[in-house]
Amino acid sequence: MNKKQVYKWSILISVFLSILGVLALYYLFSSEMRESLIQIEGAWFVLIIILIRIGVLSGMTFYIFRQWFNQEQQYLSDIPFLFGLFFIVLTFGKALDILINFTYYTLDDAETFLILLKIRHFVIVLTLIPMLFLSIEMILFVRSLKETRENLKGEKYRDKLRIRIIILILVVEFIVVALYPNTTVAGIVMAIIIIPSLIAIVWMFYFAYKNRRLSQVHPLILSIGFGMYLISQIIRPLVQNIIGESAMYIIISEIVDLIIFINIFIGFIMKVKYSD
Repeated sequence: MNKKQVYKWSILISVFLSILGVLALYYLFSSEMRESLIQIEGAWFVLIIILIRIGVLSGMTFYIFRQWFNQEQQYLSDIPFLFGLFFIVLTFGKALDILINFTYYTLDDAETFLILLKIRHFVIVLTLIPMLFLSIEMILFVRSLKETRENLKGEKYRDKLRIRIIILILVVEFIVVALYPNTTVAGIVMAIIIIPSLIAIVWMFYFAYKNRRLSQVHPLILSIGFGMYLISQIIRPLVQNIIGESAMYIIISEIVDLIIFINIFIGFIMKVKYSD
């Protein structure tokens, strides 16, 4: 097999195994999920809106990966691959949200629910990694313009360095998530993880736009999109306190997120036109 076929089969096998994993979790907690659908008002509307999001995200993912495979050469550092990875992990995250939302009230074992929440948070960490990979490259590029060290100016050295940084981030964040003692701490720590990551991503795309980089996408729209996502994550606890942990809160959150990620997708498919 050539490199393109290896990438295709790797993605297909990973998707297949991930689907099996999600379905296995659905099966294990099917009674709790059915109970939520029967007892909780608005549960069916929550399910429908999340399924719509999964469908939209799946379409976006397919489009991005098709664009990547239509290139003459495929590299794992390509922007289409990184965005495809971002959207595909996000899609499976939404599938896990169905499980989390529909076991929140009906699962009696707090320890078991905490394990499910940790699985969801592992996926959240993985979702942001592709964009952080781009952000680290931008930071290293900026430093290469100022540093006197010649090795930092080399692209191969920067690639190796950002891989090491990404691995370090993954290991640290996975350990932190694994050590959550309860759901209250989980929510606080995830905010500490997500918000700085999103700030770095917003800065990266804005910096790229100001310095006329990443011309194969529209960095300004992406910066705005991820900025909207950052704001939504900051104000979400406030909205939750006002509305409560209800079906209405979840529906509003999902609709807002759908709009935000459509904006991010538009930023990916549009090419910026820098003036001379």
